[in-house]
Amino acid sequence: MFFQIFAYLTEAVIVYMYIRHIYEPKKNKLISFITILVSYLMLFFIYRFIINIEFVNTIIITLTNIVIIYFCFKSSFKSSIFHGIILCILQIISEFLTAYITSLIYNIPVQNSVDNHFEIGVVLSRILYFLFSNFLSKISVKETNVKTWGKWFALSLLPLSSIFVIIVMKIITDSIALKSYQNILIIISISFLLVINIIIYFVYEQAEKNNQKLLELELTNQKNDIDMQYLNLIEKKNETMNVMAHDYKNHMIAISSMSNQAEIKNYIDNMLGEITKYNQIGKTKNKFLDIILSKYMDLCNSKGIEFETHIMNDNLNFINDFDLSTLFNNILDNAVEAASKSTVKFINLEIVNSLTFHHKITVINSSDIEPTGKNGDLITTKKNKSIHGFGTKSIRKTIKKYHGEMEWEYDKGLKQFKLVILFPENKIE
Repeated sequence: MFFQIFAYLTEAVIVYMYIRHIYEPKKNKLISFITILVSYLMLFFIYRFIINIEFVNTIIITLTNIVIIYFCFKSSFKSSIFHGIILCILQIISEFLTAYITSLIYNIPVQNSVDNHFEIGVVLSRILYFLFSNFLSKISVKETNVKTWGKWFALSLLPLSSIFVIIVMKIITDSIALKSYQNILIIISISFLLVINIIIYFVYEQAEKNNQKLLELELTNQKNDIDMQYLNLIEKKNETMNVMAHDYKNHMIAISSMSNQAEIKNYIDNMLGEITKYNQIGKTKNKFLDIILSKYMDLCNSKGIEFETHIMNDNLNFINDFDLSTLFNNILDNAVEAASKSTVKFINLEIVNSLTFHHKITVINSSDIEPTGKNGDLITTKKNKSIHGFGTKSIRKTIKKYHGEMEWEYDKGLKQFKLVILFPENKIE
């Protein structure tokens, strides 16, 4: 009994080492490790005292591994199933190779090899299990998730087929006495199955690595494009400011010729308004955010919307450019559409960082039409013609990725819509 417990606990350690190398734990490492140990102790007692059927036990262990991977580690459900199946076939191949090797060495029937030499079989099978799983974990791309069921099925088809073939092979060989050369052929056949599975897995992992490199290249190109857009915008604004500076003398002459203070004040206000329009670039020190705000400043000017921004001690540089674009383009698109259809047209954007919260985004805009909501979520349909709600799912998805929260309210008296987003910490889910 002691050696059986040892076998299950050793298997638990191997499983933990395999998963830990690929995925980060959701909690801390110790809790994940203890969870796996306790789970495998429970599996031992189930096998020992409740269900003593090897095939059923294998299914239960596989399901347990899937549950452990999904709930204890940062893995998608499809990836959890895939790696659960991989661990299953590695375990089966290790145990069956051990049985046939032991049968060959001691010249005894396969069905009696493990029972007659249980301790040796446990040690050898766990060594093989560790070697196979360790090798696969080393070639795996860390934190890679299988994204589609089609890809999952394609990757899992060979391991599942291999499991079926090996089990059928074991059932057949248990019913007949094998000669030495037959044992050798079976060992070679199982080894070939293992090698084929490893090759397929390796090819998939290499493809994922190449995809990651392509993604990194695309992000680099995107960053270069952003830099070029940023430089072009700066150049454009500088040209405009140079023209305004050149005309400064003419403005002063015009002011001096005016007859009363009201005319002078009105003229100066118009000048300040023109200057303010070109004062957005470089304001946040986040190139991509500056480009987005400049875009909406120009859009609001063209639609007669007053657009004010207040950026205090924060430029949201912990959010990647793609997510930043998704977040602000959806938020400001909604705000512009609502404000453009309102009697009073304005949008106020505030981004602050303080001691009470890490990052806070507040958007207040005019909206003559009250948005509709359900359970805290904005709803939009063509029937009720509600302005807000477009892209809300994308906004919420992005906020969730950075562990943020979103709240909104509508003031019927002021006809104002207010959206508040809080990001408590700079980490991605």
